[in-house]
Amino acid sequence: MKSKIIKITAALLVTVVIAGISIWQVKFNKDWREEYAYAKGIEALVYAFPYFLDSALLYKWSLPQVPANNKGPANATNQFWHSPELINPKDYRDGGMPNRDTLYSVAWVYSDSQPLIISVPEIPDERYYSFEFAGFDSDNFAYIGKRTHGNVAGHYAVTPPGWQGELPAGVTFLAENPTPWFFLLGRTMVQPGDAQDEALVEALIQDYKITALSDWGQENPPRPAFPKVHDVGSFSEKLADGNIIEFMKKMMMSEPMLFWEMVNHAMTVNGVPVRDQSRLTDWAGLHIGPNQDLSKLSDNEKSGLERAVFDGIMMLRNHGTQGFDSKNVNGWEYPAASIGRAGHNGNYATRSALQSMKGIVANDQEEAVYIPIKKDQNGDLLNGKNNYKIHFTKEQLPPAKEFWSLTAYDDDGNMVLNPIDRYMVSDRSEHLVYDSEGGLTLYVGAQSPQGNESNWLPAETEATVLMIRIYGPTQAVIDQSWMPPAIQKL
Repeated sequence: MKSKIIKITAALLVTVVIAGISIWQVKFNKDWREEYAYAKGIEALVYAFPYFLDSALLYKWSLPQVPANNKGPANATNQFWHSPELINPKDYRDGGMPNRDTLYSVAWVYSDSQPLIISVPEIPDERYYSFEFAGFDSDNFAYIGKRTHGNVAGHYAVTPPGWQGELPAGVTFLAENPTPWFFLLGRTMVQPGDAQDEALVEALIQDYKITALSDWGQENPPRPAFPKVHDVGSFSEKLADGNIIEFMKKMMMSEPMLFWEMVNHAMTVNGVPVRDQSRLTDWAGLHIGPNQDLSKLSDNEKSGLERAVFDGIMMLRNHGTQGFDSKNVNGWEYPAASIGRAGHNGNYATRSALQSMKGIVANDQEEAVYIPIKKDQNGDLLNGKNNYKIHFTKEQLPPAKEFWSLTAYDDDGNMVLNPIDRYMVSDRSEHLVYDSEGGLTLYVGAQSPQGNESNWLPAETEATVLMIRIYGPTQAVIDQSWMPPAIQKL
């Protein structure tokens, strides 16, 4: 009897093993190398997306010959592009959720052997301004501005790591640049609807300068040499003449390996932080990282990495639209506390999805807090074909040391066009009408609210996101205890 039981048990085990093998064979019917490359590719993409996006922006915004139709932030390396007016949504469609509060001063900066000196004039009338310095991985590493340095004139040096030398008299050391290429984004406040104030700021920002140490003291220093910028293959011309969003979509569909080529080049030039070296070791087998050769990939590995590009970018896009890693307050999504320097905390998904993909860079919370909302009080996604209102009691008004504003965007991070060219409302807007108790009701939608047009932010059908910007946030905003009101569908 015992022998019979043993035989039956053995037979059952064989049956289970055979069944198990067939299940595994059905489930894993692709080559393991492709699946491994896909899994590791997703991981690498989440980490490396800023290297890709910054490569595309660097190429487009620092072309030696700027296309005639390009009215965006394009100028030679180490030279500011100063916006001639508040960002015009009809001309700028590269995403990034730009504001209509400030004039921008934008520069791609390259420094691998000597300091660069950023000069700021005296800023009158306690006007808000800031300069945000971000490495090629989109993490911030320094600020110049009203919060950090006041409104006095000054000269500030950014030096290559390990640089040994003496700065000129009157030049203050600011920081070491973590990558040879870095992004410099200046913002100078403009009073909305005030043409005279805008003209004053347009003149003021012309005195923002970038000077190489070797050119310091020269009355008319030479235009800096144009360092080699990695082009984007067959997409170069399309990128120069088009916008970043369309470029990315076409790349994903027709030439996904271009993503990895751009990442490898950017990492070769800029390196990665010491804290992340172990990750490069993990991806080296797939030829991802500095000085890697993608031609050594097998066909199966290449297929896996191509799939990873499409799925990884869509995953990051959904991360940004679904409020992951945010604190929800009445539908408003407070960003992660690490925003601005998320990579320092190993939060690479937030760095790629929110800092890079959604905003190119993101302010440190002490400087400014941007709080988006994508759903109404019923949990339904916002749609510009509907009409909404937001009521702030006097106690609920955004607590800002400087100012606040509200702007509408589409899924690509571009301002939504509207027939009256009103792209934001702000505590500085002269047309706003407050109630008798000091509260404020704002109306958002495609249809003008009869009798309340002064408090209306137009939003056509493409509108899917509203953004409150709070410059000079109080501690209640920084610690996320401020409770903005829900948006109500009318």
